Amino acid sequence: MIIRQIRNATLYITYGGKEFLLDPMLGGKGSQKPFPNSPRQELRNPLADLPCAASELIHPDYVIITHLHRDHFDRAAAELLDKDLPIFIQNEDEEEKIRSKYGFTCVTALEDGCPAEVPCGEGFEGNIRIYRIPAQHSEGKMAEMSGPACGAVFHCPGEKTLYVTGDTVWYPPVEEAVRTHQPEVIVANAGENLVYGYPPLIMGKEGVRNIAAAAPGAVIIASHMESLNHYMLSKADLRAYAEEKGFSDRLRIPEDGERISL
Repeated sequence: MIIRQIRNATLYITYGGKEFLLDPMLGGKGSQKPFPNSPRQELRNPLADLPCAASELIHPDYVIITHLHRDHFDRAAAELLDKDLPIFIQNEDEEEKIRSKYGFTCVTALEDGCPAEVPCGEGFEGNIRIYRIPAQHSEGKMAEMSGPACGAVFHCPGEKTLYVTGDTVWYPPVEEAVRTHQPEVIVANAGENLVYGYPPLIMGKEGVRNIAAAAPGAVIIASHMESLNHYMLSKADLRAYAEEKGFSDRLRIPEDGERISL
């Protein structure tokens, strides 16, 4: 597999001979307002431009959208992506929304416990199975306000099992997914993004450490970092923490545009 960190939670993944665009935020630097009641109100989102032309990203085999927050699916993505691209999305409500509001025609809601299957590409045999994994976008009242989100596990003969956590804190269903699927590669959204007065929206360094402990043989890739005004955990701080706690040899913190082959 090849995992290319694009920006924020946007990934371009080559897996089982197929190409997947995950959580496309394709607008230019500063094209969105800052998230309110949070750090760096003087900065507009995203904080950096795409590392490549958007045209390089808009012809995957499949698109996966873990939830419809504007930093995971923005207006530019809605305009640039072909309306007949196969899209997997987290539930039937968001399936209906992306059909009716944005005009996409080939949309499938992922179901808990029932993987979607797509045929492998050249060099692989069988099917790629995509499992929906529950995600909890913060805790308490903020989790209610944020609404549902999801992650995804990819299984394919001849590939390592991949788990992309999506926007979540460390909580029992994430631990259960690691135990059940035993992923060898885990992409963790790890910026510890914050709205003042509430718990973080996604994992920070302790959550990444919990993943490392639960999956002692897995490579961990930290994503969703330093891209939005309300991030709290920097790449440098996460790297130093991993060194201190003894899992830096398994941690990758890619720069925008970087490809990781596994």
